[in-house]
Amino acid sequence: MNNIIELVKSGVTGLTLNIKIEDLVEFADHFISEAKEALFSPMVKQSQEKLLPKAEVLEKFNICPTTLWNWERKKYIEPVKIGRKVYYRQADVECLIIQRGKR
Repeated sequence: MNNIIELVKSGVTGLTLNIKIEDLVEFADHFISEAKEALFSPMVKQSQEKLLPKAEVLEKFNICPTTLWNWERKKYIEPVKIGRKVYYRQADVECLIIQRGKR
């Protein structure tokens, strides 16, 4: 089984292989588990991100809703909509605070 993985990783092309079903299943399971490991960490991190409600963001920047709408349109900050509620990622808000402080 490890020889199949090594062949794939080496980049060898133009080979014809006879593979047992058990080896093929093991091969597929290996790549599925690798994909899960690669995707799981970012997904967990994203799900744990703190979201700030729109009213809090307006208060933080001391701006009106129209200004926030313009910032969204200009891609300064991206809203996260859950149902009818609008939130903003805390990391995005903090980044925008830093950017505005440099001006």
